[in-house]
Amino acid sequence: MDDRKKSASTLKDVAHAAGVSLGTASKVLAGAANVSEARQRQVWEAARKLGYRRNSLAAELRSCRSTSIGFVVPDLTNSFFIELVCALEDHALESGYRLILAHAQEDPEREAERVRFVLSRQVAGMIIIPCHGYEHAISELRECDVPLVMADRVDNSFPANTVTTDSHRAAMDGTGHLIALGHRRITFIVNALDLVNSRERAQGYQDAMQRAGLAQYANVVVCGMSDTESHATTLGVLAARERPTALFTGANVATLGALRAISDAGLRLPDDVSLLSFDDAPWMSVLRPGISSIRQPAEAIARGIWHLLHKQLQGENPEIVHLRMRADLRVRDSTGPMRYDEWGEAVSASAAPPL
Repeated sequence: MDDRKKSASTLKDVAHAAGVSLGTASKVLAGAANVSEARQRQVWEAARKLGYRRNSLAAELRSCRSTSIGFVVPDLTNSFFIELVCALEDHALESGYRLILAHAQEDPEREAERVRFVLSRQVAGMIIIPCHGYEHAISELRECDVPLVMADRVDNSFPANTVTTDSHRAAMDGTGHLIALGHRRITFIVNALDLVNSRERAQGYQDAMQRAGLAQYANVVVCGMSDTESHATTLGVLAARERPTALFTGANVATLGALRAISDAGLRLPDDVSLLSFDDAPWMSVLRPGISSIRQPAEAIARGIWHLLHKQLQGENPEIVHLRMRADLRVRDSTGPMRYDEWGEAVSASAAPPL
């Protein structure tokens, strides 16, 4: 069949070629799950041979019902956000919706533009992980009257449904793990304190140090949003006259930079310095030594986001809900006991080696 005939193929042609009713062909191509696998295969094979492409937007306009959900993400190099995207897409598809993904690249101006772009696609609802703040997104969405759930970099003050990790508690648990190993000079390396979740993590660390009577050793260092910035910052931390015996990094990107810095400084994990990462990633369990981490429950967060959004999509408008999920501490080999010499001095607290 030539290209002109393929492009002229209709849904009726597909149904005829597949030997099914028009309604069955429409359901299959719309992604409905209540059709047998055999008939689904027939329809998709017929559509492939005929070169048929369903115009989803036109179908939605005819039905006056959008099945698209906008999802604006700040950073698609972050493995945690990728986990959320994958899990949310599964939940959306199970309910007959699909995601329209937009990448803000950690830029508030680009984020505002991406929000407007996604809204122009006539989406039924929106999910946003904000870069910094939320006012512009809220104002845009209120004008359009679109259901909204915000996630991750949010707290209970946000005027919308939110789902996030209990970052304060998780950071306290992580710091407590390092303290229990005998570490006192623990430095917390955070990407930016103007992010809600990063502030909560830094505060959790400080509260744990205070509770253990180690407030005089507490040290929060801001490293920036890239692994390059984290690398340079961590090198400076490790060059201090009394360097820390443990590092607690507040995000995946900070962990990557810290790992490079530890290697460049000629130090070994965990003999010379222990490292704990807030956020887990598949590569952390593959490295040797494996990287101890705080793992956020991506699936539970995605499930909570979809639950709140789906209720709004069904016409329910309950009071604003703020869900907070608990993270897990995953201990691997990058965190080890503090070592002391025969005089009781910390072995790994000696002056830093030349860089």
